[in-house]
Amino acid sequence: MFERAKPLWAAAAVVLAIPLLALPAAAAASELRVISWNICGEAGGKRGDAGYCAYRNEPDKKVEQIAGLVSEHRANVVLLQEVCGVAADSHMEMLKAALGPGWSFARADGARPDGRVDCRGSLSGNLGLGIAVKSRITGTKVTQTLPPDTTGKSKQTLPTLCVRTADWTGTRICTTHVLADPADPRRPQQIRNIKTAVSADGLDVMLGGDFNLFPGSTELRPLSSAYEECDAGGAKRNEVTHHAWTNGKHVYRKRDHIFATKTGTTRLFTACDADQSLMDRTANEPDSGPPNGYSDHAPLIGYLRGA
Repeated sequence: MFERAKPLWAAAAVVLAIPLLALPAAAAASELRVISWNICGEAGGKRGDAGYCAYRNEPDKKVEQIAGLVSEHRANVVLLQEVCGVAADSHMEMLKAALGPGWSFARADGARPDGRVDCRGSLSGNLGLGIAVKSRITGTKVTQTLPPDTTGKSKQTLPTLCVRTADWTGTRICTTHVLADPADPRRPQQIRNIKTAVSADGLDVMLGGDFNLFPGSTELRPLSSAYEECDAGGAKRNEVTHHAWTNGKHVYRKRDHIFATKTGTTRLFTACDADQSLMDRTANEPDSGPPNGYSDHAPLIGYLRGA
């Protein structure tokens, strides 16, 4: 059995060095402690295939890692991409049981290019986005922010999911997933649509997800110029959140971000960490052996100071 890697603040060394977060005290009532993670919960394929993803057919292992992160960071917001929901044995339903009382959940379907939302293979439920908050959800909104494919070839949908809560009444908490193909002409408009969706009504914004865009990207500017990014400040900036095995080489990039409404000259984020111990960093060849992580993405964790 592949056991969970030690949390980064307990590890003597990791493959990719990152700053350590101190073991957190209990979160203040208004403080947000956010985990955003593309868990690669549905991608298929065998070892060596382009679609391979660690522990794809073992959703309980991925949920165990999410619950472990919540406990380690005393998180109160979890934002998930490529996650299965609805069915009793899906990631989201397992997570409900793992986190226990006091948590509320929301989700949205995200269709593949063939238009299907069912989680394939031995998995159950529907593919999409998920949010868990340690509060009562008072409102949920799903916005289809990916423009339709004018060629008619793709039926993919990549929504933006937002919730409002009883404890953070002035904040809209959202997650999204941006197209991966850099050549797709819809990406700039998708980003603009996301900005419009999350900024409605003048509420503060907390937005996390897999944006498939790198720091400094022109396409990301509608968000990066309007909001504070978790990992854009501090001693170690723009930590790697994604590993790919491309043409026989390891490729490490930052694709994942957590954004929040700017608050003048004082940074809203008090800590930010990409937990690369949970990111599979192995070569993807037929004989590569077991993975050393649970997704091709690392979870991104941000602490936002309270009022």
